[in-house]
Amino acid sequence: MEIIKIVIKGSSGYVPIHEAYNDKLVITPDSIKYEYKPYDETILETNTYRKWSYKTTSPIFNALYKEVVKEVEEIFNHKIEIWAKDVGVIEFIITYEDKNKVSKTVYTTNDTFIDCFRLIKRMVPNCEYIPTVIDY
Repeated sequence: MEIIKIVIKGSSGYVPIHEAYNDKLVITPDSIKYEYKPYDETILETNTYRKWSYKTTSPIFNALYKEVVKEVEEIFNHKIEIWAKDVGVIEFIITYEDKNKVSKTVYTTNDTFIDCFRLIKRMVPNCEYIPTVIDY
């Protein structure tokens, strides 16, 4: 069954309130979109709400998507060891072509998924900040 959508959600974990956030990255074979929600953007002017989306017909983007799918399948097929309790949470949600969804929630740092996130970074438009959930 083919994966038609990958959602990666993140949260800051135990950090000062002015750095706290939730974010969500959604990737399909022809699009990527991102939303970053700070807990309180009035505290620190650099921690502001962000939202963007990108749609493309690029075969390069589609090829990257297929590589990301392989990496995400590996994440779902392997047990991830939890080594810290005060880190943020990363949740992966995949949607198959029959619309069934599965999810995996992991309490770890972003660099646990460095190979996957390195590929996704290549899909982010150059004029946008790298999504926090994949920034290692």
